[in-house]
Amino acid sequence: MSRTYRDPIHSEINLNSNNEIEKLLIELIDSREMQRLRWIRQLGTGWFTYHGAEASRFQHSIGTMHVARKMFKQLEDKIEASEEEIEEFRLLVLVAALLHDLGHGPFSHSCEDVLDVKHEFFTHKVILDKRTEVNQILSKHSAKLAEKVSAVLKKTYPVKFLSSIVSGQIDCDRFDYLLRDSHFTGTNYGNFDLARVISSITLNNEHDCLSVFEGKGTLAVEDYLYARYSMYLQVYLHKKCIASDIMFKKLFERVKLLLKSKKIAFLEQSMFNWLSKQGNMDTLDFIEIDDSMVWHHIKHWRKEKDTVLRDLSHRFLNRKLFKATKYETEEEFNKLKEEKLKYLKSKDLNPEYYLDKITVASRPYGFYNPDTTDFYKAIFVENKKSASGLKEISELSHIVKTMVDHDFRTRYLVSI
Repeated sequence: MSRTYRDPIHSEINLNSNNEIEKLLIELIDSREMQRLRWIRQLGTGWFTYHGAEASRFQHSIGTMHVARKMFKQLEDKIEASEEEIEEFRLLVLVAALLHDLGHGPFSHSCEDVLDVKHEFFTHKVILDKRTEVNQILSKHSAKLAEKVSAVLKKTYPVKFLSSIVSGQIDCDRFDYLLRDSHFTGTNYGNFDLARVISSITLNNEHDCLSVFEGKGTLAVEDYLYARYSMYLQVYLHKKCIASDIMFKKLFERVKLLLKSKKIAFLEQSMFNWLSKQGNMDTLDFIEIDDSMVWHHIKHWRKEKDTVLRDLSHRFLNRKLFKATKYETEEEFNKLKEEKLKYLKSKDLNPEYYLDKITVASRPYGFYNPDTTDFYKAIFVENKKSASGLKEISELSHIVKTMVDHDFRTRYLVSI
């Protein structure tokens, strides 16, 4: 039996249950925890700005797995291992790519500031918790599979290049979300030649890392990095997206304050657990929370006695968003802040919930002192003139060096 997923980015993604690995992937896709991702938007509050940005984490996860399969096929004949080991590597990469976003909460990255917990934390909890369908499916296939998949995602698995395929500087996750987000936002900023980039990637067995061929490979990666830069600058860090994220955060800051003082009327148990326990939240409670649960509560909070929560809920639900104003100097900031405070006072609005400042960075590529122990932390080019046989890409590309050296930080004051 075969399964075909018709994907707007990759066309047909086919899985065949006669293949042991692909049968497992189908079972995982049908699990409760994977199906939950259908109810979590990929771009968080970004669809307030780009009305077509309705894609889900579910779509992205399947696309990421598909790209991982293409990348592994490109590298397969370069892996110095037995056929049995290569097959296990394939299994680990495809499963890790499929499951990498299981830990996303409602509104994806937008909620991470609400809880102060990164999604990777809950991804590992879902994979390793024996009560989840994902864990049971993995354990039925192999007793230690869940632990191995988690290790690949944590970058603690002994074969390092496997982790780099899933999460690195040139990985299947970034490749898919750039193309997918560009498509659904109706922009061209994130488009690049995926086939060319993948064909440019090779495996350096000596250093257990991915690398790219010199020449055409470097050019392909430059194109990909520029696409990533453009998407961050024009989409992910669009000032309206920043403002809507801040508004989302402020709304939940008010909810948590009212929760502590027991002055909130409507709060279902699963939402109470999500807000009060945060990182200590039980896995089964966590998977109850998605975008629809949050919207359900925001609709109710429009009728709360608390005027701040009522107002913020109304504004969020009806897209009466905050505005982000760019500033460069402290003098500019202080002037803007003074004007906003005066306005908020005239409207009897608490600046704690209607005023904030944020600094964002759109650097598309940065590395962390790469040396012979951490080649996976940077993009390396095969270079025979180098002692290690590899050179970090910014040493060979003026374009990438500019990306590394330039200060891409932007400062905003956010208010109504």
